[in-house]
Amino acid sequence: MADQDRETLKELLQRLASKFVALFSFSSENKKDDEIEKNETLPSSLPPPLPATQSFLADIANAEADNPLPPLPLPFPDPEDIKYANDTEAYTSDKQAAESAVATFTAAAKIRGAAIAQVISKWLATNPYAMFRELLAQPRETMPIFKPAIGPVIVMRHTEVIKCLERTDLFTVDPYAAEMARATDDRSKHPEAFSHFMLGTDRDDLYRLDDVILRRAVSRADSALLQQLARDEAERWTHHAQNEGKGEIDIVPTIAKFVPLRIVSDYLGVHYYGFGEPSVLPGLRGGDSFPLSDDLQKVFSFTKIKEAIVPTSDQLFNWVKDAFRNIFNNFNSSYPRYSAFREQGIIATEYLSAYIFALLQYYKTQLLQSNPVPDTMLTRLIKMQLELEQNGQKFEEEITKLLNIPLPPGELARRLSDSMIRSNVFGTVVGAVVNPQEATARIMDSMLRLQDGEYMFLHDSSYEQAVCSAKVEPDSAHYTESLERLRKYALEALRLKPQGEVLLRLCVKDNDVLGGVPLKKGTLVFAAYAAAMLDPEIVQNPSAFDVTRDERLVPYLSERERALEAPQSLIYLQHGYGRHKCLGRYASEITMQESLRAMLRLGPLKRRSELEMDEQNLYAVSLKIGF
Repeated sequence: MADQDRETLKELLQRLASKFVALFSFSSENKKDDEIEKNETLPSSLPPPLPATQSFLADIANAEADNPLPPLPLPFPDPEDIKYANDTEAYTSDKQAAESAVATFTAAAKIRGAAIAQVISKWLATNPYAMFRELLAQPRETMPIFKPAIGPVIVMRHTEVIKCLERTDLFTVDPYAAEMARATDDRSKHPEAFSHFMLGTDRDDLYRLDDVILRRAVSRADSALLQQLARDEAERWTHHAQNEGKGEIDIVPTIAKFVPLRIVSDYLGVHYYGFGEPSVLPGLRGGDSFPLSDDLQKVFSFTKIKEAIVPTSDQLFNWVKDAFRNIFNNFNSSYPRYSAFREQGIIATEYLSAYIFALLQYYKTQLLQSNPVPDTMLTRLIKMQLELEQNGQKFEEEITKLLNIPLPPGELARRLSDSMIRSNVFGTVVGAVVNPQEATARIMDSMLRLQDGEYMFLHDSSYEQAVCSAKVEPDSAHYTESLERLRKYALEALRLKPQGEVLLRLCVKDNDVLGGVPLKKGTLVFAAYAAAMLDPEIVQNPSAFDVTRDERLVPYLSERERALEAPQSLIYLQHGYGRHKCLGRYASEITMQESLRAMLRLGPLKRRSELEMDEQNLYAVSLKIGF
């Protein structure tokens, strides 16, 4: 894609709702429609249709009309054409005319593309569900996907969204790669270094082995541990709110923030501490500075920081958020805070990298001395590294059997090097806080809307029934069932009010697999999973709240490297689908379930504020709830 084409998309990318479905992402049969009470109508969970003059498609048409394109340039003249045999001046003249026509068309296309991108950006930021509803209402034969004459493609129908996410050979996650590489080694210092995190690559030789390694370190077998961590942290904040005596809690800076932070600290192994609290790093306390590792500086370039820090909770959260924003949402160079966000993202990446490496060095020393260490993602990866060193053949045979391909000599050791452990833990941590925080806030916002009657509910999926499920105690015979029901309440709430709206992909080969629409290599594709979850072609009564929906679970590579993975849902796409199904989906679902349970156990809830977003409408800021 030419630089000028990329420029036209920067404003749209600012809203990029890919937002790292770096969310950590039973099935019951839907009852028949005739079970809906007689005369019961289903109000839409989406905004009502807008007048034609106030519609997304009308805005696109106006943008195109205001920015007309000249005729398509004719093909360049062929110097071998017989008509130029004795007339080189004619060839030169025709060639110059063709070049001028291309330049004129390209300039006009850039202007129109920018105008279209601005329209899409505005609607994504202000009224995305009205936009998706309007697009889904178009006849499939005329609009299988939305493709403006100039600009990115929006894929909104369920069938095409799934196809887009499945066909990683055609639609890749390459747009994420460059900023993720900041957490990897400097190749000028370490020429053999990898410069990828698996979220930012679709190359089989890079992705598959890392995927197997990381899914051994983050497993659904940890559900009980994750549930206890999430419940303890969520209830800590509800008890704190009760003890304050104000009868109010702002869920965004409390439960929604600290439950995923607790997962990062105690499950992923990147700990935070209270200011002055002793840390695991010998002689250091929360907020203390310490020298950058000489070993790390041999392979990693620090350009912004001069020393490392043992983070407090606020410092760790800010590092994660700053790095996340720079990787996924900081594309618009004309935005006033673009440079500041870029600077903050680089600083955060360096602080996180330095701290993770210090923890890695400390825990490796403890393991080599046979001392006990906490069971976390970080220590599990170090144990794999040491196991490979001590019993390499057996370990390598196990991995090779899963992948069903031979590994190049030394490849497994390279993937379990200190550098790769550091960058893989970094990538996982960065995706583990910001999205879950907003997801929890949106779930509670959606549940309050359910309570207030803004959603029609089906099959006993009322707010009151959610409260009943939350009050079931662990010693009850219905306890497991109640937790499963709360999980479905969280997923339904987030289906109707998802964090983000689209996932970004890059078309890397000419193809027409998305509804037969020809797409050229270099086209940016926005897979609108939020629209797919509301597509009436697939999702019955999509505007209604129904926790009995069939999740339509399907396996993914269950016969190969993901043999231990749970099936994935075709209906709930908040954690992605296919190859890039979120690594931390189990932690995420438990985080949402336990946060919802803790809030519903507070007693009658009342909205005290709307869900407040930041100035870019990207991140949750506040949602006050009375109890």
